[in-house]
Amino acid sequence: MSVALVTGSAGAIGAAIGRALAAAGHHVIGADLRPDPAAPWRTVVARLDDPAEAAAALADAAADGPVTTLVNNAGVYLARDFLTTTPEEFDAVLGANVRSAFFCAQHAARALIAAGTPGTIVNIASVSGRTGSADAAYGASKGAVIALTKSLATALAPHRITVNAVAPGLIDSDMSRRIPADRQRAYRSRIPLGRFGRPEEVAAVVAALAGDAGSYLTGSVVDVNGGLW
Repeated sequence: MSVALVTGSAGAIGAAIGRALAAAGHHVIGADLRPDPAAPWRTVVARLDDPAEAAAALADAAADGPVTTLVNNAGVYLARDFLTTTPEEFDAVLGANVRSAFFCAQHAARALIAAGTPGTIVNIASVSGRTGSADAAYGASKGAVIALTKSLATALAPHRITVNAVAPGLIDSDMSRRIPADRQRAYRSRIPLGRFGRPEEVAAVVAALAGDAGSYLTGSVVDVNGGLW
C-alpha cells in the first residue's frame, strides 16, 4: 500500500487535500503540530521545520507503506509589514513555510530513490510568491517555495519523481481569516471572479497533479487564484 503524506493536514486546505486524495484512492496520512481527532486518517504530530522531526514523521508514515506522494502544505501566515517584521518572526515564517518543505521533500526523495520507486511531491505556494506581498516575510517564503519546486524538479527528474507547486490566491480558510478585514475587502475587489476560492478547489488541483493527469508535469506552478494578479 502506497501512502500520501499531507503536511498541515489539520487546516482547512490540508484537510480538503487529504479528502481529495483519499477519494482518488490514496492511503492518506496527515502531519501537523496538533492531532485532529475528527480526521478520517492517522495524523503524525511533528514540528516539520526540525530536520530530525521531519525525518521521524516520514518514517512514521512509511510504517503504513512507502510514501509515494508528499504534499507540503504546512505553513503559517504573518500579517506584518516589512518595516516592522522582527528577526524572530522572519525566521519562524521561513522555517514553517520553507524549511519544512525542504526537509520533508529531502527525506521523502531519499526513501523513494533508495527503493527505486517513482513518486510525486506537490508544494503549496501562494499568489504572494508570484506577485509579492505587503507581508514581506510571507511573500518571500512563498517565492522560495516556488524556486525550491523548480530546483527539486530538475534534481529529481532522473529518479522519476515529479515536483510541482500549486499557488492559491485568496482561499476561504483559517489562514485567510487572519488577514485584517479591510485588506480582505480590498483583495476581494481585485479578484476577477469576485470571490475567495474554496479549499476543495485547491485540493482538486493537488489530486490531479498526484494522479495520472500530472504524470508529465514537473517544475510547474499551477495558479488557483480566480484571476488575482
